[in-house]
Amino acid sequence: MITGYGCSSSYDESGFTLGVGNYKFTMTDSTGNKLAEGKLVIKTYKNADISGIYEFTNIFQSDFRGLSAMDGDFSGTVNKAEKRVFINTNPRIADSNVFWNMDIKKSSLYGDWVYSMFRGTGNKGKVKIFK
Repeated sequence: MITGYGCSSSYDESGFTLGVGNYKFTMTDSTGNKLAEGKLVIKTYKNADISGIYEFTNIFQSDFRGLSAMDGDFSGTVNKAEKRVFINTNPRIADSNVFWNMDIKKSSLYGDWVYSMFRGTGNKGKVKIFK
């Protein structure tokens, strides 16, 4: 289990605690419009490595690029020193995938998602994970 502190000009007394368990997530496009939300379950957390499953509970825009590459399993890493979390939303493939790069904030993980393809970036937006 780790505890992270928010990234701001002042020191936070408490931060988001990430460990094995259930979380919620929201994905938005680059303008802030909600694309999807769901449930993420961290099943394993060993050293800096995490893995588990996720499912969508609401899809607001079913045609957003990258959705078809997301299959429900994930793997990732937690960099406690840099207060960063990386999640690969489909670790079984490498050429068409959605990656989440997030900062550990006071009450959530928050950052960017990017749909990466063999020929470059296909789409991107924001992602937030919270209790």
